[in-house]
Amino acid sequence: MLRRAHRELALVFTLGIVITSAGGGLHGQPVSMREQESAREAWQKVGEIFAAMRVGSGSVVADVGAGDGFLTARLAQAVGPAGQVFAVDADDRAIERLHARVEQEALTNVTVIKGDAHDPHLDAASLDAVVIVNAYHEMVDHQAMLERLRAALKPGGRLVIVEAIAEKRLLDARERQTNVHEIAARFAEQEARDAGFRIETLHDPFVRRSASDVAEWLIVAVPTTTLLRADRRSPASAEETPEASADLRITFDAFKKRRADRSIVVVDVRSEEEFVAGHIPGAIWIQLSDLSSQLERLRGLRKPIVTYCS
Repeated sequence: MLRRAHRELALVFTLGIVITSAGGGLHGQPVSMREQESAREAWQKVGEIFAAMRVGSGSVVADVGAGDGFLTARLAQAVGPAGQVFAVDADDRAIERLHARVEQEALTNVTVIKGDAHDPHLDAASLDAVVIVNAYHEMVDHQAMLERLRAALKPGGRLVIVEAIAEKRLLDARERQTNVHEIAARFAEQEARDAGFRIETLHDPFVRRSASDVAEWLIVAVPTTTLLRADRRSPASAEETPEASADLRITFDAFKKRRADRSIVVVDVRSEEEFVAGHIPGAIWIQLSDLSSQLERLRGLRKPIVTYCS
């Protein structure tokens, strides 16, 4: 009986392979993969990601951290025969999967590129847009990568980053977040600014994953005319202070926007006398020396925290 079951199981697997290779799935894909990708296309709001990139017929774009080619295949259709898609990944297995998908789906407007941890190997001023979806957290040498992506974009080009973060990890250090394959928007915002980008749009949350506290955010960044880096920053204006760590600083404009939509908690860390004399409306007062003892309370608020001391 057991041998018969094994033979029947082997027959099922054999038939599955034959049906798939005979065209049972779109472009040689199994039906289940089509269904999974169709569902992902809906919940991950691929159309809105492409709108943020301003992708259209004839666009030249890059999918960095392309993985299995989910976005690459859809970008190829969006840019059309007159456009070009560069599918970039640093992982050898991903490169193999990308080559296989390009061949199976006859994606003639897609070029697969083996990148490095610090360099996507894209030509300077060649791209209308770059997209990184759920791959930025894996980029160890993220600052060098961002700078090279900035150089690869045409003037007015757009960098779109989409990532996930659980609310319970919003206040964690960057390394603790990336260890579980997540990253908060505040880190990417500051790193993009340090690489010479201006943050044009932040959607946080962009997508809420069902049955969990994980949400995805989306950032649109555009190259600035002047490169500002943490070690070459221009003098701070009256609205900005240089005391904050470079990977945690927030611009005044971003602060105003986040405060207006109530997506942050503002904490005044000055003395009680200074707080009473005048403070930002709605700010919580926690003296700097007491801040560490209030971390659990702040985590319970489940929002990014912005502190100020002047």
